[in-house]
Order: sequence, then structure tokens, then C-alpha cells
Amino acid sequence: MVPEIADFWGRLPLELIERILDLLIDDYDLDPAYQWTTLRHTARRQKRRIERFFWHYWLPKLTITLYSGPRCQIDYRLSNRTDDDNPESSQVRFRTLGPGLSNSLNKEDIRSLWDQYTFENRVAHLRLGEGLLNHGMTGGYIVNDTDIVDLQVEDDGFGIVFDWRRTFDALLREEVMMRKFQLEMTTERKMALASEHRWPPFPRIQRLALVKQFVLDVQMAKRVAVQKHRLKRHDPSGQTQIGSITQESRHLHNQPLPLLPPPTEPRRACCAICSRRTGPSIFEVVACEESVVLSLEDWQQLSKEELLDLYAEAYGWNCYRCLGQKDNVEWQQISKNDWLTVCSSTDEKLHSVRRWNPWF
Repeated sequence: MVPEIADFWGRLPLELIERILDLLIDDYDLDPAYQWTTLRHTARRQKRRIERFFWHYWLPKLTITLYSGPRCQIDYRLSNRTDDDNPESSQVRFRTLGPGLSNSLNKEDIRSLWDQYTFENRVAHLRLGEGLLNHGMTGGYIVNDTDIVDLQVEDDGFGIVFDWRRTFDALLREEVMMRKFQLEMTTERKMALASEHRWPPFPRIQRLALVKQFVLDVQMAKRVAVQKHRLKRHDPSGQTQIGSITQESRHLHNQPLPLLPPPTEPRRACCAICSRRTGPSIFEVVACEESVVLSLEDWQQLSKEELLDLYAEAYGWNCYRCLGQKDNVEWQQISKNDWLTVCSSTDEKLHSVRRWNPWF
């Protein structure tokens, strides 16, 4: 800290310093990643204050989703805190109410799914702030396959207990890491386009160009970088596999994959969607659920008309990539126009919660 600033702070009454910190923290109530990973470490009193806020506000807005194959998604939400009157308690209990359960699933099936949950096989993902973060914009919440720390499975899988602080730490630290990677990657791509005289001169066209870069590269590249960082911490030897790097999402993350052993069960004589037995990787979920438009700087200042156009642009590039139309740029514009003519209002398109499905 600069000596003059340190001297200034040193002459302020403690109560005033705490009040200033309170106001600063309040300004970031809707940025849980920054509030948890950075502001929580400003002072002991602020750490307690932020953890109490997360305990009461963000914890009920966390959803853990367990996947069974390509269709079934089982949501778990806060049931109770193991010590409801004590914010210092680390253990919380989540339960599923059952509406998302398939008729073909029973308790043994659900317990078996949780038994498969490992570093290499993240059959459950975390979502924070669905329909709330980023002013409730479509695809504006946090979703990741970070570790559910100290997981214990209860009632044959209908309930789970875990360490909420360390789980939030894993989720939000990786969120901040992805922001850092994204900024670095975006800067590199802007410089590369400028050096090739392909960086547009007008801000609106620049935003369209960035949306293309985000969809076709940055969105997944930053996830790959985080997954590799996670693997290095978990197993420096590199012998462990990254579970989310899968054959089904190969077209998204573009990573080399080990050869697969022959299938133990024959595939159904149907489409690839019906034949697959695995749930989605985080890359597949992100491609469907996360909006790259909200990665644009100062997107909040844009008009509804431009936001709608940018969402449509992102949708078109997603189709271009996912449907193997890499040499057909016209396909992107066709898909974009199709999305714009879908029979739903602008508000429905810009403010909705969508979940992964294999037909996306």
C-alpha cells in the first residue's frame, strides 16, 4: 500500500473504516464471485458479515443437479442447515422433492448415480442464481461442475450433505479464474484481428465480432484452461483424466481424447441422442445455458433491440459449430434469423431460464 494512503487510513476512526467497507461490500451484493473471493478477505468482521449474507441469501439460491442419461435432471435445493441457528456451521443438507424424477428411476438408481460421482465423473453440476444474476438475463447465472466438498449421500440419494463454505469457494474461485482467462483471451483476439486489419471500426460491429469469437473459441477455451488447472491441483502427475472432456462434447472443446474400449452394450438402432447413456458434460451444459452476450463489456448499457440481435448472433454461431456447418457461414445467418422469428416476446427471449437438453 502507498505510504500516504496507509497513513490516511490509519488516521480514520475504526467505525468509519468499517462503514466504508460495508458500503463497498453492499455494492457487490449481486456479484457473489467477487464478493466471496476478494472482499471477504478485507477484514475479519467483513468475512463474518459476507458469510452470514451468503448463508441467508445465496445458499437458498444454489441448485445442485444430478443427471441420469441425456434426459433426466434431478434438482437438489436447500432443505435445512444442520445447525440452522448457527451461521458458523459448515454442513448443509439439500434434498430433491422429486418432480424431475423419471418414472424409470427408483432409490437404488439415484443412489447408484451418486456412487459414480468422482473427480473423473462429475455426474452433478452446480447452478447459482438462476433467473437472478445479471438482472435475470437469459444465461446469466453461474454454472459449473466444481467439487461438492465433503459430500455425504443420505436417504438412498434423495438427500445430500456437504460443506457449503468450501463448495462455494470451489465454485466462485473458478468463476473468477474464468473471468481472468476470458479477459486475456479476448485481448489477444482483438490484437490479432487488428493486426490482420479485420477488427471493425464501429462499436456495434465490434460487439458482433466478439460474440463470434466468444462462441467459437473463448467460451470453451477458458473452461478447458480451468479444467486443466483443476487437474494439476488434483493430480500433478497428470495420470488422472479430465472427466468432462468427452466424446459427446468433442466438437465443443476440441481436445484430444483417448481411444475408447468397445461398448459393453449395443447401441440402439436410433439417433445418437437416444443411444447415449451418459449425462451432459459441463461443456454441453454451457453451450446451451450460458450466454456469451453477457461477457461483453458494458452490455447493460445496450438497447433491448441490440441485445436481442446479439443473442440471435450467438445462437447462430452455436448452430454453426454444433451442427457441423463449419464451412457454411450462410448457415449462421439462417439460424440467427430463425431464432429471431421464434414465436416468443423479446422479454421471454432475454429473460428466461433454459436447461440443457440433447435436442438443443
